[in-house]
Amino acid sequence: MTIKVRILRRIAYAMAALALFVGIAYPALQPVVAHAAAQLSARSITMSDSGVSAGTITSGVGSGLSVTYKVGFTTSVSAQSLVIDFCQNDPIISDTCDNTTPQVLGMNASTAALTGVTGNITSPGWAVTASQYQVKLAKSTGSAAGIGSQVFNLTGITNPTHLGTFYARIYTFNDNTWGGTTTPYSNATTLGDYRDYGGIALSTNQIITITARVQETLAFCVSGSDPIANWTTQHDCSDPNAAVAPSLIIGHGAPTAILDTSATNTGTVYSQISTNATTGVVISMRNSNACGGLSANGGTTCDIPATGGTTPSTITPGTAGFGLYCTAGYPDTSGIGTVLADTNYNDGTSTHYGMDTANVSGTFGDRVAYSTAPVYRMDNSYTFAATASLTTPAGIYTANLDLVATGTF
Repeated sequence: MTIKVRILRRIAYAMAALALFVGIAYPALQPVVAHAAAQLSARSITMSDSGVSAGTITSGVGSGLSVTYKVGFTTSVSAQSLVIDFCQNDPIISDTCDNTTPQVLGMNASTAALTGVTGNITSPGWAVTASQYQVKLAKSTGSAAGIGSQVFNLTGITNPTHLGTFYARIYTFNDNTWGGTTTPYSNATTLGDYRDYGGIALSTNQIITITARVQETLAFCVSGSDPIANWTTQHDCSDPNAAVAPSLIIGHGAPTAILDTSATNTGTVYSQISTNATTGVVISMRNSNACGGLSANGGTTCDIPATGGTTPSTITPGTAGFGLYCTAGYPDTSGIGTVLADTNYNDGTSTHYGMDTANVSGTFGDRVAYSTAPVYRMDNSYTFAATASLTTPAGIYTANLDLVATGTF
């Protein structure tokens, strides 16, 4: 009986000792938790461009190049550094971060730069350390990111080359060395002494490509009828009154107008130009008479010669001459743009006339008016003047003058 009591006492002592050991050792057997981590709330990443890189669009919107990622979240504790990992497989904290599969291949965050928007994470107060699939930020000379909303831009990122979803994981730290020397961040599965955390899903997408074609246009007409006064139906070259033949009889008197030494007589025709030519239009004039003036023998000679040349001048009655005064363009109803008169035919005085024989009789004629941009329903008037001298041979004097509009698209 004595022997049994001793055995039971030894067992009781052993059990008590074991319980005491477990009670002392239990805390040491648990994981070290230096803080209570919380999820970042209101977290998002907005991409300025969701296009894939290395696609058919090689610059600008849709190229996936030089993309800005606008990062936003609300912290529950103050932070002095943070890490953003980009992963293909999932946004779950402490999972292996897979960045070898297509959805993130080609991504490059190594040239990311920081721009602050809201909160204290801003440059130059925070420094950026970036690699292909990771951006690390740390407070340097700035302030810690206090509790509350933090929004900042990461610029200069290249998107993945494949379509689809990829993920970002964010972790914050209460020091500026990503967990310090004791429990530092190492990688996506060894996070160290992090505080707030959160996952975000992103996606690259197909780009909407819109193509619209505007064809080249040029509507040019020459008429003996004044567009402003007489074109009342369409007020453009399709107006029935635009078809009035620009046939002039220069002279005075009745029943048949004649040209003599007593006066300088004039006649006016009109043109209208509309074109979407990118750098404008040139209106050139070509004279059928090589001598540039009015001829009674089919252009062999011009007994009413061209006058003024490249310097417009007065045509004095009794001194045989033929020339042109061209107005600057003026808008008809809803006209748009500017048409200038060439200085050969407009020196600012409406009674000065010119006729550049060397060019007006050439293959492509001489410029009389022009624009440097698209124009719409711009009118010009062309006043031709002539007089005869005492020795001008009798005859019927003619010239065929061709106006040609050439747009540069």
